[in-house]
Amino acid sequence: MKRALKAYGVGQKSITIKQELSSWSTDLHYKIEADGKTYSARFLKENRSPNNVFGEITDEILTEQTKFCRFLLDHDVPFMRNVPALNGEPYTIVSREGEHYRFIMFEWIEGQHLTHSDKDMAWKFGYMARRFHDISATYKSAVFPKKSHLIGYQQFSDQIGAKIHSTEMQDKSELQDYLELANNHIATAKTNRMDYIVQSDLNPMNVLWDENRNIVGIVDFESIGYGDRIEGLAWLIKWYTRTEGINSMEMSSEVAKSLLDGYGAFDFLGIDAHERLASLLWLSGCLNWNFVKTTLTILDTHNVESLNAHLHAYKIRGEKLISLLPKAFLNV
Repeated sequence: MKRALKAYGVGQKSITIKQELSSWSTDLHYKIEADGKTYSARFLKENRSPNNVFGEITDEILTEQTKFCRFLLDHDVPFMRNVPALNGEPYTIVSREGEHYRFIMFEWIEGQHLTHSDKDMAWKFGYMARRFHDISATYKSAVFPKKSHLIGYQQFSDQIGAKIHSTEMQDKSELQDYLELANNHIATAKTNRMDYIVQSDLNPMNVLWDENRNIVGIVDFESIGYGDRIEGLAWLIKWYTRTEGINSMEMSSEVAKSLLDGYGAFDFLGIDAHERLASLLWLSGCLNWNFVKTTLTILDTHNVESLNAHLHAYKIRGEKLISLLPKAFLNV
């Protein structure tokens, strides 16, 4: 850490690692205090994930992501602020235990994560997300690829399909039915009218609130890239309708409507968008990496009972997700 901070001209008097933060990737992420100031410090490996569906952060993309961070701050969006190295670059290259990392720092934002959604919180979040998206829609990038979430879902489906053909498990009918359902949702979610805007992952663990339940910070940079607006909206509905925490499956259609009201989604969502949004919502919760990873692991055990219990739980989850969006919501 001290070697990495030398390029920033900080930490020469004192360095304290306050906390090692969790990450879904292979990144090493820390809350540090250097010379009396607090920072978010992250070491990014070249190969961040065993699954290439999530995409690669090239040096060019990482630089563009920091430019977008500055763009949001310039437009008064409470986003994380990059700390450049002494040479003006947004990150540096360091070696650690024989591996090369890109080291990047941001000013620390104090706040709390709220994971139990209610109507008031969902409305506030929806309002902020709409402002974020409207501002980011004016940002044009030749660096970020324009890639639909559906490409990733199709890759996940293909992974499971290939495993079905190669596994020696005798009864695969439940999984084949589930995969057919997933592919039907992929087909329903397709459109020729993609609205690509630059987005970030605004799940509850990347959004900070103060004690008055106002949003004070957004702390995700590594997910910044182009995405379809409605695909992004489905992702947010999945997260911000959970009334008992992000690990719970207790969801509320009233909270979903508050989020959509705050976002102003009814300005552009009509009844014709209902099926697409509902399918995207199902896919975000029922064909994500956690589902795929667990499914592949169970297939390796050849345990039909465990597989069917796993699929049953996700079928119930899918029904709950679809129920968040009765057609009456969009017929206003």
